[in-house]
Amino acid sequence: MLGSLHEPFYVEILIWLFPIAFMFHGLEEIITVESFMTNYKNKIPKSILVKLTLSMKNKLGAKSAQHSVSIAWILLYISLTTINTAINFPTGENFLLYTAIFNVFFLQAFSHIGQTIIFRGYTPGVITAIFIVVPYSILTYYLFFEMGLIDGYLLFKSIPLSILMVPVFLIGNLLGRKLIR
Repeated sequence: MLGSLHEPFYVEILIWLFPIAFMFHGLEEIITVESFMTNYKNKIPKSILVKLTLSMKNKLGAKSAQHSVSIAWILLYISLTTINTAINFPTGENFLLYTAIFNVFFLQAFSHIGQTIIFRGYTPGVITAIFIVVPYSILTYYLFFEMGLIDGYLLFKSIPLSILMVPVFLIGNLLGRKLIR
């Protein structure tokens, strides 16, 4: 069974699943962000973390339409990187950029989990973060390490690029707020 998991075909499926997993995660956020913001808009925040989280969510787009522009922007980057990575597979070219963007995807799942703990209730994106993003990411990292597509050096090298991707992705939030009022 484990031997069949290491076939290149399976790795390619995991590569192509990245934009699909992101779409499910983004869809949950788009559907729930507006009602979440409405529910917490008039409630008095109990802590500085709650105030900060609500302020950030409001600045990043409180309306579903605004959030959908942001999701589309990020999906564009993920899709183009995935296509390039899949085309260059199995040579391993472009795994640095793919890994950098994948790191952001994986780590942002924990922000959803953290927000859920802070609010002591549902927050947009937490269900797919727990049941899709985290398991898919762990499986993908495991297989990429096992196949030698990424190693500790590449992962370390991808961290600065991951940090640089965050402002690029936030441009989508600005576009959403400017295009949809």
